[in-house]
Amino acid sequence: MSKQQDVLSRRKFVAGTTAAAAASTFTIIKPGSVRGSQANSTVEIGFVGCGGQGTRDAELLEQTKGAKIVAVADYFQDQLDKARTKFKVDPKRAHVGVNGYKEVMGSNVDAVLLVTPPGFRPEHFKAAVAAKKHVFMEKPLAVDVPGVHEILEAGDKATKEKLTVIVGLQRHYSKAYRKCKELIDGGALGTIVMAHSAWDQGDLWKDRRAKREEYKGSNMDYEVRHWYFFKWLSGDHIVEQNIHNIDVINWMLGAHPVKAYGSGGRLVRKEIGEIYDHFNLVYEYPNQVLSNNTAVQIDGVRPDVSETIRGSKGTFTTVAGKGGTGGARIEGVRGRRDTETPVVYAYEGQDDKHYDQEAEYFVASVKGAGEHRDDTKYGAESTFTAILGREAAYRKECLSWDELWNTNKRLTFNG
Repeated sequence: MSKQQDVLSRRKFVAGTTAAAAASTFTIIKPGSVRGSQANSTVEIGFVGCGGQGTRDAELLEQTKGAKIVAVADYFQDQLDKARTKFKVDPKRAHVGVNGYKEVMGSNVDAVLLVTPPGFRPEHFKAAVAAKKHVFMEKPLAVDVPGVHEILEAGDKATKEKLTVIVGLQRHYSKAYRKCKELIDGGALGTIVMAHSAWDQGDLWKDRRAKREEYKGSNMDYEVRHWYFFKWLSGDHIVEQNIHNIDVINWMLGAHPVKAYGSGGRLVRKEIGEIYDHFNLVYEYPNQVLSNNTAVQIDGVRPDVSETIRGSKGTFTTVAGKGGTGGARIEGVRGRRDTETPVVYAYEGQDDKHYDQEAEYFVASVKGAGEHRDDTKYGAESTFTAILGREAAYRKECLSWDELWNTNKRLTFNG
């Protein structure tokens, strides 16, 4: 085993992640005791990767009234120009190209928002931590196993520096989800038997596609522009998108799978890229708990974005809503003579805005005015769980956590 693998061995990884994944806990710290802006000042943020998701994150950070986008970087000039104009950034602080992020890291900002295609995330996170910047970064944190190792190694340094790190797995910032987690930990489900999670929908980004032979830029430009459809940039949609639902199962169970098996393929979407358009997986957790996961992007498929966990005393279920809202509930067991299923807890509405609350926690944590947040470990664990499922489906075989953890295959641009 290499030195790096020894440092990031499964035993140490599990020991570090179990508590975080189990409770998504908040640590109270005194205002001003972390590096960053004081509680009454504005957090200045460098925005790296100026696409749609990043723009939404940046808007929400500014809407807290405690943060301001002051620097931007993007691979493409048109994306950069839109962000610079929207957030009124000085042209001298707008940087274009694959290395534009370095200018942002080297500038006088308190924090960085990292929302490039995930294939760049480990490199950018390492640079941010080296520059002692607080970090808000979107999921997933990597697209391959070496990338996860790099994230964890940088995350250890971030922890030592008392840097705030928030990962865009926004359900952890939902009051309803956190209440369900508290009840599940308290035994509301009894003996947990099985779980299911899904992100099933129609095809996406159909209006954004160009044929490679008609694209005026280089092959690299083409793939970065269409990053979602290339594994080295997105990790495939089970990693880029379905990680949300996989993450919830890990979190609620307080564990990660020991193995995965399943299948998938390209039934319909064959004209662009290389990623699959459907996955069907089974994750095996400790105590023989099996979790079925589906991830489908085929037009006509019935939409399903949800998580379910069934136990001997109750069932946890969720329903996704717009803008990071939705429903979460725990139902008890209906008796033979009961007219209704008993409800242990239920929330359905528009007030529990996960994205907004995530942004508020980030700004407060950076200022030292609220609970300190360091999401790196459970973000890495959920990223790796999604990669495990992808690799099991690609190989169409049962693949253990330990077996994959000790591999070093990188996904790279092939030209």
